[in-house]
Parts: sequence; structure tokens; C-alpha cells
Amino acid sequence: MNVAAKIATRIIELCNQKSITVNKLADLSGLTQSTVDSIVNGKSRNPQVITIYRICEGLGISLSEFFSDNETIVATCNNNEMDNLPEHIKKEIDMAKEFVLYKHGIKKPATDK
Repeated sequence: MNVAAKIATRIIELCNQKSITVNKLADLSGLTQSTVDSIVNGKSRNPQVITIYRICEGLGISLSEFFSDNETIVATCNNNEMDNLPEHIKKEIDMAKEFVLYKHGIKKPATDK
């Protein structure tokens, strides 16, 4: 299973936990139904971090809660999956990791010199 499929599975899982439909999630997130549907149905192979963040806001959870589960989405990707991702996606994943680590006080923000 690739990263996009794991994100789609996680969204469906969270919607089921919250007893809401994907369409209701789109409304709560301030996203179009087609945007959320395309992620859930696998048409969007590269969901943006900001889109996932807005989905998290709609669900009332943090990014770290979204990405933490018994099977963490990024951690379960084997090296071949990560190696084959386009560079812009690797950068987004790195940004999301940095954000979560900073938010929880694990890492200090990078300073521009």
C-alpha cells in the first residue's frame, strides 16, 4: 500500500470513528467534496500537507494524531516506497515531521542565518 492509499484509509477510519461521512468531513474542513473524495478514492496521489491539516481541523485532531496509529503512515512505508516518491513529496513529509516535532517540543525550529 502506498502513502496516498494509507492516507485515504486513515481518513475513512477517522470518519467512521467520528460517525461522519466523507462529505460531512469536507464541509467541516472547508474543503470541496471533490477534493476529499479524490483523496479517499485514490484519484489524488499526492495530497498536500495543508489539505491533510485542514482535514485534521475538520476532525478536531492534530496532524500528529492523524499520523499516529498502530500503523503510522510514514513509518510503515518501506524504503523503496520512500525512495520512489517525487522530491516535492519527500520535502512535504519532512516539513510535516518537523512541524509535529516542533509542536510537541521535541525539536526546536530551524533558524535562518
